[in-house]
Amino acid sequence: MLSSIQTNIVEPFLVLRQTVAPLKLSRWQLTKLMVGTALDGMPDGSLYFLLAALAMIITVFYLRYNNTRVQVPPGLAVVKRNHAHYLDIIKEGRELYPGEPFLAVNNRHSFIIFPPKCFDEIKRLPEHTASAKGFFHATNYGHWSHIGTETPELIKSVIADLTRSLPARVLTRQEDCQMAFDEVIGHPHEWKEFPLMMTTFEIVTQINACSFVGRELGTNRSWVRAVMMSPIFIHVAVTLLNACPLILRPFMAPIYFFPTIKNRWDMTRLLTPVLKADMKDFYEAKDKKEILRPRSEGKIPFTGFLLSRYQAAEATVKQLVADYILISFDSTPSTASALFHALCELALHPEAADILRQELDEVVVDGNLPGTHLQELRKMDSFLRESFRLHPIGIFTLQRRLEKPVKLSVGPTLPPGMIIAVDGQAINRSPDLWPNPDSFDMDRFYRLRQKPGNENRFHFLTTSSDSPGWGDGTQACPGRFFATNTLKIALAHFLRNYDIEIKPECLPLKHTPLSNGSWKPDDTAIARIRSRS
Repeated sequence: MLSSIQTNIVEPFLVLRQTVAPLKLSRWQLTKLMVGTALDGMPDGSLYFLLAALAMIITVFYLRYNNTRVQVPPGLAVVKRNHAHYLDIIKEGRELYPGEPFLAVNNRHSFIIFPPKCFDEIKRLPEHTASAKGFFHATNYGHWSHIGTETPELIKSVIADLTRSLPARVLTRQEDCQMAFDEVIGHPHEWKEFPLMMTTFEIVTQINACSFVGRELGTNRSWVRAVMMSPIFIHVAVTLLNACPLILRPFMAPIYFFPTIKNRWDMTRLLTPVLKADMKDFYEAKDKKEILRPRSEGKIPFTGFLLSRYQAAEATVKQLVADYILISFDSTPSTASALFHALCELALHPEAADILRQELDEVVVDGNLPGTHLQELRKMDSFLRESFRLHPIGIFTLQRRLEKPVKLSVGPTLPPGMIIAVDGQAINRSPDLWPNPDSFDMDRFYRLRQKPGNENRFHFLTTSSDSPGWGDGTQACPGRFFATNTLKIALAHFLRNYDIEIKPECLPLKHTPLSNGSWKPDDTAIARIRSRS
């Protein structure tokens, strides 16, 4: 599966991007190239009809856009560069306007960036004023991608019910993990090369899928492939659509998002029989609390969690399908990225492996991890947090779309519709917070937790103003406990069963900033892996 996805999807997209990039085409030139290719050979009559229909669509959208576009408030500093990413823009903004917000504009997005001192102030803004879901919905064309459409019932099921079920699931999830590693990596007795990003992506996808949809569907290669392709299709569509002139996006959106729509149809087809069976079991059960009780065997009763929270009229197969597709999307790419970077750091710091294995030997009994939230693995926890500090999902945190006017302690009053964020990179790489902030120190947070009063601080999943990776406040990442559980189980399995090194030709690893402020892991990295047994 890895080679198929890499050959048929990822590589053609990279070739297309690399082929067009040297031309340095503007958005309009790129759009003319794509549209011209699509219209080549079309009969004249059809072309005239299409142009007339397109003119009507453009006129309607233009009028609508002019009535809703957001005006930059006076008094707000602007740092604008025709760059494909935010890294240099943010660095310049920090130097020019220290301690003040500024509008950061690249060739795709416009975000208002606040300094770290505003972290606590922004995290306290309620969702109806500044929405994290609204940010993800707006920047990922949520009407097409469905990103940012999570219901309150889904979020509560993740925060409360899913988290509460995890300690009882550790042994079962270890078994799911072993199945995934056996499927994807196997047991090579000699060094074998793997594309590390796609390898971790497939492993995390299968581990999580077995928990949510059960092992039969969770190990089905069609389901695993569909979950893996979902973020890839969406990323390609968003990238292409952002390259279009604004006026043409309504016309191009259904074309660019068609692979996403088709993939969603495939996931719906595979999910529906499973969810109908779950619903039947739930409604026929005499004791529904027994179904919802945390248990070690079987899959997580996530359908039951959702049904117990939805009103009867809302609990439809269609709604459950939407929830499962969202939870599969939300739980996979970021966790796979975190595992990718953890394995990279393990390869670059082989001495860490022996330290972490010794800790596992002290905790594991007969090959089994404890049935807890795995906080006993303190050095592994520190290792993961340090990796997450150096390799976060993005350079921003607390991204919000304003739903109402907002006036913070610094800067002017901001109108609804604007995107705000905090400079997370300034927190993660702050020399005031972290000695040698650009160096990897696996025991950095382990040592901090040894100090009196810090026992409950500096965990991997901690949310605070010095830990921007998960967000904070009522809109912090609801699945961070589940993600942490997956990562610790997967890393423990890897440490006990494999050795790893990075192919020398791939060093140093490249981490590419993207236009929306996120980081792209080095998808060209090749790992050499061998079995320890």
